[in-house]
Order: sequence, then C-alpha cells, then structure tokens
Amino acid sequence: MRIAVCDDNAVFLQFFKSMLANELESRSVKAEIETFTKAESFFYCHGKKPFSAIFLDLDMPEMTGFEVARQLGQNGNCFVIFVTSHQELVYDSFNFRPLNFICKDPDADVMKDRLHMVAGQLTDALKQEKTVVLENREQGRISVKLRDVTYIESNSHSIIYHFANNKDTIAVRDSIGEIEEAYRKFDFIRVHKKYIVNLKYVFNISRSNETVIFKSGSELPMSRGYKNAVDDALTEYLRRK
Repeated sequence: MRIAVCDDNAVFLQFFKSMLANELESRSVKAEIETFTKAESFFYCHGKKPFSAIFLDLDMPEMTGFEVARQLGQNGNCFVIFVTSHQELVYDSFNFRPLNFICKDPDADVMKDRLHMVAGQLTDALKQEKTVVLENREQGRISVKLRDVTYIESNSHSIIYHFANNKDTIAVRDSIGEIEEAYRKFDFIRVHKKYIVNLKYVFNISRSNETVIFKSGSELPMSRGYKNAVDDALTEYLRRK
C-alpha cells in the first residue's frame, strides 16, 4: 500500500506521518508513506507509481486541496482524506466524496483518536478494492471488484457471484471451499454450505430465524454450525467502523 501525505507545513507533515505510521503498524498494515509539501510533486510521483490514498491539507499555496481532489477524481482511483484546521470547510468537502475528514487539533490525543477511526475505514475500503478475474464460458474473462459482490452462491457445479445494484450474476467453475479461504481476508464469511457473504452489505443476523439480513432488506439462510463464527466476524467488522 502506498499512502501520500500532502501539507505545506513541514513540521506538521512529519508529525502526522509519524502518527499515521504508528497507527498502521498497530494494525499490522504494511505501507509506504511519502510526504509532499507541493501538489505538483505529489502528482509527479502519483503518475509514475499511483498511491492508494492521500491525506490532503486543504489550505495549500498554488493548488488547494479541493483542486487536487478534483484532479484526482478525473484521473483514477485514490482515496482522499482531507486534513485541515478549517472546520467550516467540512461540508464543502463532501462535493469531492472524500473517505473522511480530519480536523487539525492542538490536542494530539484528539487527532490520534480521529486517525484511529479513519485508518480503520481506509484499511477496510482498500480490502474491497481487490480485483478478481472471473472466467465465464459465455462471457470470457471478466474483471470485478470485490466491493461490488454482495454474496457468492454454490449451485450444483457452478459458483454464482451476485452483485450490488441488481447487476447480472456471473457463473464460474470453482470450489466454494477455496473461495472461502481466499476471500476471508477481504471480509467475506461463509454462512451456509451454499453461501458466502460480503460483510460490507450485511445489516444483522437473526439467531432465532437463522438468517443473514442484508442492508437491502433481503435475507439468506444461515446454518447453525456457522452461526457463532458469523456473529463474531460481523461484530469485529462493525467494531472497526
């Protein structure tokens, strides 16, 4: 993972980099963190080897944080987290769909608490950016983002991927057991001998009805043998939010 921190205040830049590095290390997340005092330098490095995310000061000379975010939005995927002392700009920042917003605070502990929450969001979001290539007999090879997969179904000799926003399903030849192992680290959990769900889309589980309830309101059956593991996984996932 490559992360950029961009701020024209060199002292704050090093302070924030150290705080971010400690936070990611506590999560056992390996990351390469680079710092920039000018947007031009950031874009030069980003063009050569893209960053996964940028912690971006809003109040910079030559090119504001909003202008940087606008250009990033036009040229590929990079999660943006605004960092600024101007709390009044938080609502304006929503136009650029940042992952979150961190206010600079003279109390370092306040910033650490906020960064802890944002770092959890970032690591979860980056997990779901994983791209997998599915091979379908009729459609050939298809690239999909795991973030778009709501659940995976085993049906006879096929594995069927179901997607958000009512996209068409994709059927492939695979083993649900192998998928369970491969996708566990991306917040997918086995809930039934036939189903693996993406925790991103799960609202809750019903122990009495033995079902998984999606945020959309739809449900899937949950086997009794998977109940405790699903409950633990969902609790841990929500705790990170």
